[in-house]
Amino acid sequence: MQGIKRLTVAGALCALASTAIAQDTGSISGRVTDASGDIAFEGARIRIQGLAAEAVSARDGRFSFPALPPGDYRLVITYLGAPEKVADVQLTSGERERVFITLGSEATRMENVLVVGQVAGQAAALNQALNADGLKDVISADAIGQFPDQNVAEALARAPGLSLFRDQGEGRFLVVRGIDPAFTATTVNGLRVPAPEGGTRQVNLDVISSDLLESAEIQKTNLPDMDGDTVGGTIELKTATAFDRGNTLSLRAEGSYNEQNDETSPKLAASLTRLLSLGGKVNNVGVSAAVSWFERDFGSEGVETPGFEELEGPTGDVLGLEEAEQRDYTITRERLSAALNFDWRPSADLDLYWRNLYSDFSDDEVQLSNVYGFGEGDITALDGRVGQFAGIEVEKLDEARKETQTILSTLLGAQQRIDRWTLDYRLGYSLAEEDNPGEFNAAFVGEDIAAAYDLGNREIPLLGGTSAVYFDPATYELDEIERGDSLIEDDELQLAFDAQRDLDWGRAPGFWKAGIKYRSRTKTSDIDVQVFDGFGDDYTLADFAAQTVDYRLGNWGPISARNAVRAFADANQGDFELDADGSAIDSRLEDYRVEEDVLAGYLMAQANWGALRVTGGVRVERTDYAARGIEAAVDEENGSGDPTFTAQAFERQFTDVLPSVAVRYEVRENLVVRGGYSHTLARPTFEAAAPFANIEIEEDDGEFERAAELGNPALDPLQAQNLDLAIAWYPGSVSVLSAGVFYKRLKDFFVQSDIAGEPGPYADFDEAFIVLNGDTATLYGLELNAVRQLDRLPAPWNGLLISANLTLTDGEATLPFRDQKVPLPRQSETLGNVAIGFEDARWSLRLAANYRSEFLDEINELDDPTFDRYADSHLQYDFSGRYRVSETWQVYLNAVNLSDEPFYAYFADRAFNSQYEEYGRTFELGVKASF
Repeated sequence: MQGIKRLTVAGALCALASTAIAQDTGSISGRVTDASGDIAFEGARIRIQGLAAEAVSARDGRFSFPALPPGDYRLVITYLGAPEKVADVQLTSGERERVFITLGSEATRMENVLVVGQVAGQAAALNQALNADGLKDVISADAIGQFPDQNVAEALARAPGLSLFRDQGEGRFLVVRGIDPAFTATTVNGLRVPAPEGGTRQVNLDVISSDLLESAEIQKTNLPDMDGDTVGGTIELKTATAFDRGNTLSLRAEGSYNEQNDETSPKLAASLTRLLSLGGKVNNVGVSAAVSWFERDFGSEGVETPGFEELEGPTGDVLGLEEAEQRDYTITRERLSAALNFDWRPSADLDLYWRNLYSDFSDDEVQLSNVYGFGEGDITALDGRVGQFAGIEVEKLDEARKETQTILSTLLGAQQRIDRWTLDYRLGYSLAEEDNPGEFNAAFVGEDIAAAYDLGNREIPLLGGTSAVYFDPATYELDEIERGDSLIEDDELQLAFDAQRDLDWGRAPGFWKAGIKYRSRTKTSDIDVQVFDGFGDDYTLADFAAQTVDYRLGNWGPISARNAVRAFADANQGDFELDADGSAIDSRLEDYRVEEDVLAGYLMAQANWGALRVTGGVRVERTDYAARGIEAAVDEENGSGDPTFTAQAFERQFTDVLPSVAVRYEVRENLVVRGGYSHTLARPTFEAAAPFANIEIEEDDGEFERAAELGNPALDPLQAQNLDLAIAWYPGSVSVLSAGVFYKRLKDFFVQSDIAGEPGPYADFDEAFIVLNGDTATLYGLELNAVRQLDRLPAPWNGLLISANLTLTDGEATLPFRDQKVPLPRQSETLGNVAIGFEDARWSLRLAANYRSEFLDEINELDDPTFDRYADSHLQYDFSGRYRVSETWQVYLNAVNLSDEPFYAYFADRAFNSQYEEYGRTFELGVKASF
């Protein structure tokens, strides 16, 4: 009822405001560019001297004052990094005056620091952040190019409050302000991007090449015209248009070397923007195309353990390993990304556009593993460091897959300006897909083996066999072959309409805005698995060609050559014995279909009282959720013990009212205080909310063991109350000093729980895992940011540019199965970036450091914190150096992970390894041409 009242009052205010319309008015519009007229400046502020009216230039440099009475006006244009400009305009009744503002000098592109280089990137970012309504961080294309980042995730991780979740050493997901990536919205050109991986909502940002971007923004203050389902923030990726850049052509060729596997890899990129003149008009059509391709051969090696248990040794109990695993990866990673954008401006008041992005990312991966079952053997020697065992089982795994993830985004839109009105129309479709055809896994098992571990280096347990049979290929018998195909699809159709009317609230210029948006999303998972456990004969590793594994963290022993077992299976699969029950359960249990429709509407308004700007309103979202899944049950107590499958279906609807407000106050010129409040939400992951169940009741030595794993489609959305307060000072040139605090209160967050023993259908179960809504959690944070161009120093030191940011967070959650509170998963208490750059007419050098402190990664045992898994702190150094041979050509050298930082995860204490992996340094040498 309260939400309905808000909508009614807001609608009445808008109706009353729109009745007071001045009839005898004109307009002033224009564009802010460099001296060539090709490069547009976004974020320039244009003020009318003597009035409260001001505008901020859009991404194509355009600005507009749509309704002004006749008279003489002086426009004052400010842009950090450029001298202040003034333009005088005489406006007559009913006329439309156009003004073209030039920033920078008449110098060449190479010498004009407003156009290229580190200073240009920082200037673009700071100007957009300075004039924004709420809190946001911006990274321009120039700034992205100054770091040796492989993808979008790594480029964005340089901003305050953001950290990386890596895979194989490369950034994959972004953690915004300590919030799980599944609860952060990602858009491309304003269109939501679904998630390629099964069961989750988090977007794999390593799929998208950073070469395609014109800019990337992190919106930390949510406003009513933004989707409400985000807790961390909104990541907005924008691809280039011809109206951003003018007529340009850029070519790049690169070779990279990874020292981990001694391989060299190629990379190619190109972009083209062209302005065309059609229908007798000048430069009214824009075409932009960009493509990036790379193929990277690399690898990693590591050691993993499932946890430390109490083992009974000769001198008493000690914490030791019952199991441990060696892993060796070889990967060929290929990414093809392309963007194609069309823009048409048939008149000064109508823009039509079509935005397209496609990215295809594949990992052709072979994983070799040795799994040591120390707990199954006899202890021959044991102390706190060394364990020696006889009669253990060693499993050798040969696993291969080529997994391809695809993201497609296409958006048709129009913006129409009619007097004081601005109308936006959008129709978009996006698709994310993960295709994994022909996955192949083979397991060989060797028994009665003597082996040992050594914990002299606690991070890297040294594992290996100590008897001759360990090194004999005939010891390891072929035990199981698994083949599989999987396809995950996640697509979304979007329709949206927004209407904005500029007006005066008394003497306070501003606007009111309303919109409606419909999103229809479907996510499906289709898994097909075949498990073979009989092969018509006994085979061992000795029956297959062998290979040598270059593994530096222990002795490996024999292993089959790549594709040797797969070729054998292809030729003889007709003789294999299929595990029909296991295959059916693995295939059908993860099949589901989820349909989620969201209908949203909002009302918002903005008013400016001199230095004070207030923007706020309310958004209402109705969600219709329908899902289908499978219940798989094996019951040896009351049934036959054969698996049975039952279709499950679930539907529900819910509505959320989401108010928000942002306040901006300019204490004095370039000293800005911002505050904001928003109510947002996060819908549960598809894996947690799919209607599935896996129920097993099996006999073991006359006793029945009962276990269940369940989906929970009745989960309520997570609700978040978000507060922000920040102050920023822009002391001139390309510089900023800022400090901000934020607070988030989370209600109904999602918690993995065990309901075994609780009243209900699982009261007599030993374990029954399900995701439930938890209690509350809180998150506090402090963000500090500093950028300083030292242009007042004498040459050559005036080419120095220093940037640094620090984020401190503290958060905790109450769990139903723990007496003590726990940190929020994936929330690091300390994040930091430091970069020292130097730039002149020829050289551009930058050394950067990125730091993230440890964070809680997984809760493995619900009631035992000793098995909580933490990811260790990560400190990585990167270097980028560029030399401009001419105005057109430049060469560059990048060094990634100079510190050779590994990944390390541990259980509760750093002394107890969970996972250790090394990736090595990567060096990139390339050439770039800009025309």
